[in-house]
Amino acid sequence: MLRPWIFVTLMVPCMCTAQVIGTFSVEKFVFAPGEPVFLNLTLLNQGNEPEEVITSDPYSFCSGYQVRISRQGSPRVACFQGNGGSCMSGAITLAPHGSHTERILLNYPNNSQGDLNPPVSLPGDYTVDALRSIRYALLSPNWPLFENPSHTEVHQVFDLHVERTLEVSPSIYAPFVQQLASKDDQVRREAARTLATLAPPALEPLLLTFATSKDFVLKQFAPLALANLSTRTSLSALAEMLAHTEPGTYESLTAAEYLGRTHNPKWLPALLDVSDRHGAMYLSYAAQSGEEAAIPALLARLNSTEPGVRSSAIYALGNTGSRAAIPLLISLLKASVNPSGENSTDEAASANAALQQLTHHYVQRTLADPWVDVARQRWEEWWFTSGQAAKIYRPGECVPDTQLP
Repeated sequence: MLRPWIFVTLMVPCMCTAQVIGTFSVEKFVFAPGEPVFLNLTLLNQGNEPEEVITSDPYSFCSGYQVRISRQGSPRVACFQGNGGSCMSGAITLAPHGSHTERILLNYPNNSQGDLNPPVSLPGDYTVDALRSIRYALLSPNWPLFENPSHTEVHQVFDLHVERTLEVSPSIYAPFVQQLASKDDQVRREAARTLATLAPPALEPLLLTFATSKDFVLKQFAPLALANLSTRTSLSALAEMLAHTEPGTYESLTAAEYLGRTHNPKWLPALLDVSDRHGAMYLSYAAQSGEEAAIPALLARLNSTEPGVRSSAIYALGNTGSRAAIPLLISLLKASVNPSGENSTDEAASANAALQQLTHHYVQRTLADPWVDVARQRWEEWWFTSGQAAKIYRPGECVPDTQLP
């Protein structure tokens, strides 16, 4: 049943008047499946002096945004893996009483804003809980600009609905197609993101050009676009992209990730080949693609003397989603010396992590434990008492981890 639209709260952390304030908004509250849903944030300088506001890519983990989405009737996910590292940030200047608007595509399957959220795509009712931390300072020629910035935040909650009976007009994508020719990187990037996420099969010829584009702004969204189309042509183009893109780059790794997510053994040879030539980091994607069929290839790589290959192959067994991998991993959960002459404690840790991925169980560890022996004993007991009938999970099936009894 459709609920009365909009529940909104606005919270600021102090009673003082902030010079720069923020307001979230959406264009409407009822959408058709496949229609772009944007969350807008408008920053306003209420003062009489120009202000510098710290900004970053709204989709990055360091942007100051926390956007959590829940869909009524869907369980809350429980296997978010946080992103780390560094990210580029900058500043925008807000003139006195000037404003600036940013927007986030809520259909985009992005998990870098502090939570793993279901994108607003399937029919149903959604709650969007959005927070943005705002740091700003008076415009000044001195450095650093933000030694003691002022701080406030905006927090609003929206109820949205995706209505099953509504249909999207194909013309809704036309502005985004036109924006691909913009000279503004941000405009092209948002258009490419939107089309890669939502474009219908009729736009496949256009989306195929993303994979061979010389424009990085477009090419970075090629794996998402080709995977979402999921046609024979688009998946073949994704495999070609993997074969001809510089190894280790974002595009290469993302192409491998999406081929892995097909769970189709057809792509197993290509993923194993790129792993052998360019790094064992691709083995987990090969395992996800081949599932149980990947196990012999992963076991063969346990004979490798190259650093890291054995640990990567062991960890990849956890991405097969196969019950047959469990006794193999338990047997690998031991402290020993590997063929390269190195201690295999890291390999035992990989086996333990792979078992946790397959089962969503874990062994409680303490610093005093001889943890490898304890973990192996606990996993063996679980396997012989209940493991052979327990549910086994693929990567991406998110349920809470529970401690082994």
